[in-house]
Amino acid sequence: MTAPIEVQKLSEAKVPDEEVQYASESDRESGKGDVKPWWRGGTMTAERRLLWKLDLYILSWACFGYFIRLLDTTNMTNAYVSGMKEDLNLTGDEYNYFTTFWTIGYTIGMIPSQYIITYVRPSYYLPACEVCWAIITFCFAAVSNAKQVYAMRFLIGLIESPFYIGAMTLLGNWYTPKELAKRASIFYSASFAANMFSGYLQAGVYNGMNGLHGLAGWRWLFIMCGIITVPGSLYGFFAVPDSPYNTKARYLSEEERELAQSRMTRIGRKPFSGATFTTFKTMAMRPFVWLFVVNYIFFCLDTYPLAFFAIYLKALKTYSVSQVNIIPTSAHAAGLVFTIFYGFLSDGLRNRTFVAFFICIVGTVSCAVLAAAPSQGAIFYGYISMATTLAYGPIMISYLNETFSALPEERALILGCAQAIGAAFNAWVPILIFNTGTMAPKFHLGYSIIAGMAGAQTLGVIGLKFLGRGIRKETGLEK
Repeated sequence: MTAPIEVQKLSEAKVPDEEVQYASESDRESGKGDVKPWWRGGTMTAERRLLWKLDLYILSWACFGYFIRLLDTTNMTNAYVSGMKEDLNLTGDEYNYFTTFWTIGYTIGMIPSQYIITYVRPSYYLPACEVCWAIITFCFAAVSNAKQVYAMRFLIGLIESPFYIGAMTLLGNWYTPKELAKRASIFYSASFAANMFSGYLQAGVYNGMNGLHGLAGWRWLFIMCGIITVPGSLYGFFAVPDSPYNTKARYLSEEERELAQSRMTRIGRKPFSGATFTTFKTMAMRPFVWLFVVNYIFFCLDTYPLAFFAIYLKALKTYSVSQVNIIPTSAHAAGLVFTIFYGFLSDGLRNRTFVAFFICIVGTVSCAVLAAAPSQGAIFYGYISMATTLAYGPIMISYLNETFSALPEERALILGCAQAIGAAFNAWVPILIFNTGTMAPKFHLGYSIIAGMAGAQTLGVIGLKFLGRGIRKETGLEK
């Protein structure tokens, strides 16, 4: 375990370039000490080689793991519209409760998980959780009633809870402000790839395997997901590098480990020393934390209804089962492209809050259009544009990682709290305002309420900009 390190001023933490030997001056962007990305060609300096390795191993593991995590989640919707509803005789709000039980498990697990990760190596903890959720995924193929689904959804939510926030924390351990949002956005974009792939996978399974060996197509979907999950979970034991200050990654040389530490020292980013009661107390006294969490609740709620695109399509009764699964992939494709775009843009501008502010405006308009529902085309636009606003998550988590660079336990726990509380609201609010039994398929009340939330989220971003500046001054990250 890493020994506690006292928070230093950034001016004291900087290491001269001639000592670190990051890269040649031609690789640096004027005056900012940023190394040129390895994919842009040129001499492969030591730092560019380090970044290439980190991207190769961390991002490959993180993206594949998140792809599988979201694939498991998305497949519940695909299964529901592809025969599960009829086979299990599901009625009323039972579909909502599937999400609710998963959310309860997910919510319960996140804060303890982030506490654990300040003490336990992520290279052991995160892949072990992945192995467990692979086993549970296989079990979904055998469910015979709604109560069994409730139990399995709770368990898989609990086991999946460490992954997203743990991976985001891991990225914050290794990347500088000029690099972080790109990677966070690429990582997050795996969720869109999962949603897209799930639609095509379910369509293929339904058409090619429905009835095979007496099993319905939706049951084969969970079996296929379990098979896909296993290799990724085992790969994590090798790929996850923990922190630059205590890494045992076999693919990094001793010189690369020292270089990684130097990079983090230059920007004042500290190693974990273990969260304590004082950490929680200090967090609770910060207005930034409360506003960040409230805004994250709004973010979780005003992007939640994207899952109802397929239910809306099914209600039209003009599309086949395959089309109901495939058409929503257009929204996820838009989300994938724009999430990566916004990540690169915020790194280039060095202004997370400006980009997040614009994203929130788009979200407000999307929700308002869905609330009004003037035509089928407008509803399609609302769902597709809503998907692009999911970029808010990685952008603002990058902002959190950077603002609390010198306070590692706080940045881990704030992320856990925000994600957990946001998920907690997702467990009960949609039941009231997005009741699939009485309000489907247009959900006018729900979209009207979350349009207001998206507007409030927009204003919250402005507050986070100024509060974040105060924290950076307090810790010496900004004059």
